Amino acid sequence: MHNPLFWIEWLDRLDRVLSSARQDVAVLKRALSPRSLEAIDRSKRQLAALLNDLRLLDQDVLAAGTESAADALQAALEMTVAQLASLAAIPAASAPGVLDRMLASSDAALRDSCYEAAMLLAPGRRRVAAARPEHGARL
Repeated sequence: MHNPLFWIEWLDRLDRVLSSARQDVAVLKRALSPRSLEAIDRSKRQLAALLNDLRLLDQDVLAAGTESAADALQAALEMTVAQLASLAAIPAASAPGVLDRMLASSDAALRDSCYEAAMLLAPGRRRVAAARPEHGARL
């Protein structure tokens, strides 16, 4: 994928999936149910697909010196996918303390992913979003 617009589209999808996953975690905090666990699993699958797409995006589109920001985003997303996978696999009969720790870890991983995505788009670190500068404000 070599078109700079692919980055913008990818970051927009990432923003939507991360926001949705954070909402799913918030719902799970209120009540553990099979439906909420399915939502977490769906978010995990979507993030895993986005992570795979990130590996295909042309990093030459990014401004010089932002490769480390893309690598940090990749690492944060890998951690988030792992946290959501663990959370989605939690048995309904788990002790409340275990669930609370897993929810906190998943939420922290999601926040880290949001932060790293925002750092990738920080002014002065991007060329890609020049066509849509308001996009970076959403993350």
